[in-house]
Amino acid sequence: MKQLIIAALIAVSVASCGNVAERPQGELKSEVYIVQSGDTLDEISYRYMQKSSVRRDIREFREGIIELNWDTLFKDRYPHGLIHPGDRLQINYYVEK
Repeated sequence: MKQLIIAALIAVSVASCGNVAERPQGELKSEVYIVQSGDTLDEISYRYMQKSSVRRDIREFREGIIELNWDTLFKDRYPHGLIHPGDRLQINYYVEK
């Protein structure tokens, strides 16, 4: 049984070799967006996804904004994606060189 577990672990490690996520190409841009009345995090995410040369799912981009602004904005809010007019969101995205 022990040998079977070891063999399975070796097989998984060998199979995963080379499956490294591709690094985004280009230059990292960082902007501060001031939330306006009526804005939603999805709309803001979509707007900045259009500027980015790296294609991602809107949910991934939105969660990236939340993660980047967690300590300054979202840590004490529920739900965590809640935004208010006047909030300053730091947003990062890649553009081709």
